[in-house]
Amino acid sequence: MKQRNLAFLLVLSLLFLLILNTSSAQESSETAYIEELYSEEEYPPDMDSLEEFIQSYYLLLDSNEYLNRFKFIDHKDNYLQNDSKTMKGFYEKLMQLRSGLRDRVSIYQIGDSHIQSGYFSGTARSSLQKYYGNAGRGLVFPLRLAGTNQPDDYRITSSGGFTRNKSERGLCGYSINSNGSSPLEISTNNFFSTDNSFDKISTISSLPGLKAEIKQSTNSETTIRWRDYRYSSVSWNNPLSNISLTLKGEPSTIYGLLLEKTQPGLLFHSTGINGAGFYNLLDSPRIFEQIGILKPDLIVVSLGTNDAQGNYRNEQFSANLNKFMLLLRKSNPDTPVLLTLPPDSNKQGKHNSDLAKVEKTMIDYAKENNCAWWKLSEVMGGKGSVNKWRKEQMASKDLLHYTPKGYMLQGYLFYQAFVKSYKKYSENTDSRD
Repeated sequence: MKQRNLAFLLVLSLLFLLILNTSSAQESSETAYIEELYSEEEYPPDMDSLEEFIQSYYLLLDSNEYLNRFKFIDHKDNYLQNDSKTMKGFYEKLMQLRSGLRDRVSIYQIGDSHIQSGYFSGTARSSLQKYYGNAGRGLVFPLRLAGTNQPDDYRITSSGGFTRNKSERGLCGYSINSNGSSPLEISTNNFFSTDNSFDKISTISSLPGLKAEIKQSTNSETTIRWRDYRYSSVSWNNPLSNISLTLKGEPSTIYGLLLEKTQPGLLFHSTGINGAGFYNLLDSPRIFEQIGILKPDLIVVSLGTNDAQGNYRNEQFSANLNKFMLLLRKSNPDTPVLLTLPPDSNKQGKHNSDLAKVEKTMIDYAKENNCAWWKLSEVMGGKGSVNKWRKEQMASKDLLHYTPKGYMLQGYLFYQAFVKSYKKYSENTDSRD
């Protein structure tokens, strides 16, 4: 009897460990990836710093000679799909911006760890703003205060008074609680060879809310209530790269900060959440609701990698995708959506064959529900291309994530597809006129 009870307890213990390992596997994978992302062995030994390497590499992305070096990349046929009708209104706004008839066009992107590191979106943002105008860095968040990794083109620090809110996610993917006792020190840099200085900052917080104050003399202060949130802005005359932001008011939750320039141009907001997928963002309704505060002209959804990991079931993925898009459409009913399909990757030591199922399901949804899409895996070389990217030091050892220069190349390919598709639309419009 004792042996039988001992065996039963052993089985229970093994089951418990299996469940624990399954639930934390993704988080452990993300942690390992973050450590590897900054590994010096990925970069030439003669480089003094990652920043120097990134800035010099960024200049190469403009070179067709550099892109032609990678024969497996399909950059010549790199276009957005199903966009001429689904993104027509957005393209018209871009044409108005380019012709001086509109001051601002904004994009909001939500994704996973491929986006949170900031290299994909930073490259896309910088390149697009050189073409359409620089309206500012856009959405930022004190991610390090929330205990996670932060993009390199800005820094937000504080001596105290802020704690991570683990019970809910906001439009930046995370949220922090503030007791209003310490200022936030905010600085930007030109990491992606673009001017990230700003002359306006806005804070999105829960009610009763927090009022944004800075030491510099200001020319405008506004505070509005948007549903259950407080949106507080302050602006000044000359753009700065460093400010001390004091948030005054009763203890509240901070969901996001916006850095802007009061000049015509494009805003490219990006939110990346380590480990995110369509399946695990369904329990974060505030994300979908708060996107509406930004009033984006286009929403870019860059998810699917984590959905294709683990024990994949296509019926469940399809259901999760539909639920996610239903929540997104409910809060942003008139905003066009662009789906960027996940990059090539491996699972359990071999090519992840479930990615093809994810891609087909996303494309089928896009066709039936008037969304555009961009097939990243096809552009980067198709099935098994992650191995070729690894040989070029553009993919990480796990063959699931990518190195900074890999993400930057993906961001530049996205920019290429975006601008080529826009130009194709605008030229066809001009010919009809």
